[in-house]
Amino acid sequence: MSKRLAAVVLSSLLALPLAADGHFKILQINDVYKIEGLVGGTVGGLARVRTIRKQLERDGTPVLLMHAGDALFPSVMSKYLAAQPIVRVMNVLDGDPAAFDPRMIVTLGNHELENADPLYALGRLAQSDFRWVASNVYYCHGGKCDETFAKRVPTMSDTIVMDIGGARVGIFGLTVDSGTSDYFRIDFTDRTARYAAARKAIRELRKKGAQVIIGLTHEDFDEDVALANQFPGITLIVGGHDHLYGQRTAGSTLITKADADAKSVIVWDVRVPKSGKAAVTATRVMVDETIENDPDVAKEVATWQAALAKKLGPNDEIGLTKNLLEGVEPAVRGRETALGNFLADVARDTMQADVGLMNGGGIRINDDIPPGPVRKYDMEGIFYYGNVLVDFDVTGAQLLDMLRNSVSRVDAGDGRFLQVSGIRFKYHAGGAVNAEEVEVRRRGESDYRPLDLAAAYRVGTIQYLYDRGAGDGYTLFDPSNPDKPKLLRDVNEPGYAAKYDYRTATEAIIVALPDKTITTAIEGRIVRVDG
Repeated sequence: MSKRLAAVVLSSLLALPLAADGHFKILQINDVYKIEGLVGGTVGGLARVRTIRKQLERDGTPVLLMHAGDALFPSVMSKYLAAQPIVRVMNVLDGDPAAFDPRMIVTLGNHELENADPLYALGRLAQSDFRWVASNVYYCHGGKCDETFAKRVPTMSDTIVMDIGGARVGIFGLTVDSGTSDYFRIDFTDRTARYAAARKAIRELRKKGAQVIIGLTHEDFDEDVALANQFPGITLIVGGHDHLYGQRTAGSTLITKADADAKSVIVWDVRVPKSGKAAVTATRVMVDETIENDPDVAKEVATWQAALAKKLGPNDEIGLTKNLLEGVEPAVRGRETALGNFLADVARDTMQADVGLMNGGGIRINDDIPPGPVRKYDMEGIFYYGNVLVDFDVTGAQLLDMLRNSVSRVDAGDGRFLQVSGIRFKYHAGGAVNAEEVEVRRRGESDYRPLDLAAAYRVGTIQYLYDRGAGDGYTLFDPSNPDKPKLLRDVNEPGYAAKYDYRTATEAIIVALPDKTITTAIEGRIVRVDG
């Protein structure tokens, strides 16, 4: 969508006439990690979200601002400033940093609870001058997990019922599994338990007279579709977690996802007749320089940018890049990129392997590095999660299975997508990878050769993929798999973490390059074949 068209779409949404029956709008965002926006602040940014909200409210139509999870973490700013900046900025999205905002509602994302210290999550929830909702998350204490978060934090609710625009609206929240912890439990992995939580929430909302049922969810798109099919009474689902824009209909339920980091927002129009079903539409609006930054929110963002700079010190230059290093998630999770190639090369070269692999979900910068300087803060973003490199041997058949899994959910922007080194392959729409369309260039060889299904190939990658890749469909790494490859180096050996730290290895390679310049480009390592 062009900038001019985006502006026209937003203007048309603002001009919609008021209905005689119930009528309100929803401004949807999800997975917002960078309060300042992307690409040097020219795309996205919460200051522009505030502007859109004001514009939508201008004709008197009430607006719900709904955030579908992953607000507190992960971001470099949250990592070093204990997630304070995002809450402080979100507190200003109603125009009053001192007022409570009853029309802003957020659900928990899987990253919200990733810090083992409950202070970070519970403290920020309590600090929020807006509402949270979670229907399948339970607080654990004394070995029991029998309290919902709503009993611990006053800003949290199991469900929410509110009157808005002449309609009675009910909202429940569902969160994808976030791992294990001693202070929370999430009923998600078992659909029976998850649906029991949803059923209970929907029943409570109906009992309280809700005409419109909204699911505010943080889960895969397929799970949202399954939820809508299981509970056809859900009017609409405001979803997060996928990071890429999408819109689907399951039965009569409309489901949407916005692009991460407010690269786009979804504007919903909800009309509720006195009898019969609500009529809903959802429109994607791109958030770019055609939309002005709200000055008050921009000022708060600048305050926290300065605080981060004070915390991290100078944003020193590490080296240069000749080409654009795309780090935005639709790129690194969906196609070959120069940044992905370079990082996979680092894994391959450091471990002296035949093949280097890096999962797109592990590249956390979600921004592009333009030709020119590569700086310290870029490294902070790329390597938000610390990791060490490991190596192991696989057969050609096992490598082929990994490539097939890598592209199995490419259109969903899934983090399992692999950036590769020492290998090139074609894949077909739907995720098919044929063995005859895969070639490998072994360590020390100058030419690519056809994949040998029976041969052994050495792989260099990150420990996360080896330890937890089964959760992303890499069954080879399931601990119960008798064929799981053995690591060739002992990660518990003293000094291993320092020697094979991924970020350290990457920076060392940049410094050793001629003129400290990355020249890696897109070279046809991964090619999609449609038709």
